[in-house]
Amino acid sequence: LDEGFSFQTCMGFLLAEYLVAESWLGPAISALQSAAPPDKRGTAQGVFSSLTALGNALPACLGLLAPQELTHGLQVSVAACYVLSGVCFVAAANSFPDDNRQ
Repeated sequence: LDEGFSFQTCMGFLLAEYLVAESWLGPAISALQSAAPPDKRGTAQGVFSSLTALGNALPACLGLLAPQELTHGLQVSVAACYVLSGVCFVAAANSFPDDNRQ
C-alpha cells in the first residue's frame, strides 16, 4: 500500500479482507447439514466445529517455536495438514455406498 493511507483506511481494508476470507463458513455448514443424514447432523456439526478449533490452535503452537525453527515448522505443519486432509477425503469417499459413486 501507499504510505499515504491512514491507519483507519488500512483497518477498513483489513475488515473487508476478513469479511471475504471468512465467507466460506456459512456455505460449508449448509453443505455439511444437507449432506449428513438427519440423525447424524449434530455429530457432523460437532466434528466440524472441533476440527475447526483444532486448526485454529495450530498458529498458536507455531508461535511457540524459536524464530530459526519457524520456517521448518511451517513447512512440516502445512504439508502434514494437507496429507491428513487428503486421507480424510479418501476415507469419506470410501464411506459412501457404491450406488452414490459416479
